[in-house]
Amino acid sequence: MVRREITIGDSHEYGLSFEPFDKAAINKLITDYLTSFLKIDVHNIAETWHGIYPKLTNGDTEIFLSPDRGVYILNGVGGAGMTLSFGLAEEIVEQVAGDQQKAGLSYGYMKD
Repeated sequence: MVRREITIGDSHEYGLSFEPFDKAAINKLITDYLTSFLKIDVHNIAETWHGIYPKLTNGDTEIFLSPDRGVYILNGVGGAGMTLSFGLAEEIVEQVAGDQQKAGLSYGYMKD
């Protein structure tokens, strides 16, 4: 069976608060643009979703906390996680490993 589907998106909306529901008007802007150059029926949309990405207001790009020895919390990159998360993770792991080495500690992290 051949399925005829297309995934489209995405939009960005910025502000201090967000509604938990998709906005039909924004989806219509996207589908109107799509149909301006592609002959496709967009009246049968199977599903929509949206993400909410918090941003820090102090200029930082991430929050990195260690509330207890060997416990780390890293959160951030405000909607750029697919692009930045692996690089940020590598940077933080190197930082933690360096801090552990300086303190003569080890929490199971092994570096090649």
